[in-house]
Amino acid sequence: MNLVPEGAGKSGNDILALPRVELVAINQCSGNSRGYFQPRVPGGEWSHGAMGNARWTGVRLKDVLDRAGVKAGAIQVRFNGMDEPVVPDAPDFMKSLDIAHARDGEVMLAYAMNGEQLPLLNGFPLRLIVPGWYSTYWVKMLNDIEVLERPDENYWTQTAYRIPDTPNGDIKPGATGVKTVPINRMNPRSFITNIKAGDRIQAGTPTLARGIAFGGAAGVSRVDFSTDGGKSWTAAELGKDEGKYGFRRWQIRFALPGQGDRLLMVRCANARGEEQSASPNWNPSGFMRNVIERTAVLAA
Repeated sequence: MNLVPEGAGKSGNDILALPRVELVAINQCSGNSRGYFQPRVPGGEWSHGAMGNARWTGVRLKDVLDRAGVKAGAIQVRFNGMDEPVVPDAPDFMKSLDIAHARDGEVMLAYAMNGEQLPLLNGFPLRLIVPGWYSTYWVKMLNDIEVLERPDENYWTQTAYRIPDTPNGDIKPGATGVKTVPINRMNPRSFITNIKAGDRIQAGTPTLARGIAFGGAAGVSRVDFSTDGGKSWTAAELGKDEGKYGFRRWQIRFALPGQGDRLLMVRCANARGEEQSASPNWNPSGFMRNVIERTAVLAA
């Protein structure tokens, strides 16, 4: 089946004729916040901005596969886009999902973003949306879907974007012989967005803190806020629920008891019972940071 949507003739109509679905989901780079890993690791030294949240419109991948017909014995589904390597002899970028995941009814092919035609920089004409998983799977400019009868052995699955097979992909620096697996589900994270490190806050005065949280592969169940470096926590008020894969806004009013340095913290728990870690994880690729972030302020 040709995968090019509206404007490309009959093949575009094939996609648009399928049931339309919408989903709010976060697109987060595997290495988001890599710049904070200690010891430092190579790669783009991201702060916290390598992520975004949008309402995606398109069709279920399951419906596309059902229409094309999937034979017995299928193991994985591989995706390729129209982009080409920028370095000579580099391997073509392709990613794969297990057949059960590809057919779970949530993975989708998006042709619109926030109610508008999918922009070129966001993957026009079609983008694979894998909710709850890191963006390495969100293949842009999608033009080829291949059903495999054996595990995918391409470079981007077998070699790149792999993590230690441990909770949060965490190992000690210098560890060797560690089993790895392809990176997969996102983990919970949360951020204060209206207060910056170094800000001066009037002691004893009610102050509003607000921010965003997300549960990774499950919805946000709780967001807690601390003004004393994690010694005590208070539940924050949660904003509108746009779906289990999207940002959830939160806010809380607090008052700092006296003058001096204070450490504000926020943490998120999801519906699977997973919480942010009190200590940072580490791996040589700088993937999957989800430590409870700290914001140092001065009560004046």
